[in-house]
Amino acid sequence: MKILKLSIIMLLSASQILASSDSLYTDALSLYEQGNFETALESWQRVVESGFESPELYYNMGNAAFRSNSIGHAVLYYEKALKLDPSMNDAENNLEFLSRYKSDSFEEVPEFFLRTWFSKAVHTLPERAWSIMALTGFVLTLAFLLLYIFTRGLTLKKTSFFASLAGLLFTVFTLSSALASHHEIVHPESGIILSPSVLVRSTPSETGTELFILHEGTRVKVNEEVTGWHNIRIIDGREGWIRTDDFGTI
Repeated sequence: MKILKLSIIMLLSASQILASSDSLYTDALSLYEQGNFETALESWQRVVESGFESPELYYNMGNAAFRSNSIGHAVLYYEKALKLDPSMNDAENNLEFLSRYKSDSFEEVPEFFLRTWFSKAVHTLPERAWSIMALTGFVLTLAFLLLYIFTRGLTLKKTSFFASLAGLLFTVFTLSSALASHHEIVHPESGIILSPSVLVRSTPSETGTELFILHEGTRVKVNEEVTGWHNIRIIDGREGWIRTDDFGTI
């Protein structure tokens, strides 16, 4: 798994944070290349704690976690990289490679096909790209609408009318995708099991009935929270409660 080198000089504004984060990142690269994977991962984690995120950073953290035999964290960081840049093929390929290390395998409950299609479409581009496309669509729609209102030629009037309708549909779709992508970033609904094995219980308590067991690297949908516990659902529809420390949000 290759390491991606990243220059964060132009991506951070505060000079002190810049110097510290850049130094940590560079030091972590050296540590990784020397085989000190756990220490490199700790340094990159401090970069994240300083407020800096990027697909390349999370990708490298995933590599370091994998080299440290932490499958759950490796999956989590690759997923975070893809969340910021859905087109990162290296992260996607590494996730596919890691699937052979997962102990859990469940049959997914079928979802309404339009919901599945929209979700896949949203994840093809980052939030910024959807936002730019939505703004572009709005401007074009407005331009065609003004052309329809003020033009006198029948052919041009018809063309601008249908073009404005197409632009409106494009704007609605791209704006919806941008909002959905933003919501996922601000309110993460998915998580990855990080502990080697986790007991899923019927209630948010150690005395709750043991329902089933999950293993590291398994993806879950995160629902409500009760102090120290989260309700989760897996792809086959089963739900239960696990301790908050046992998973990480994407």
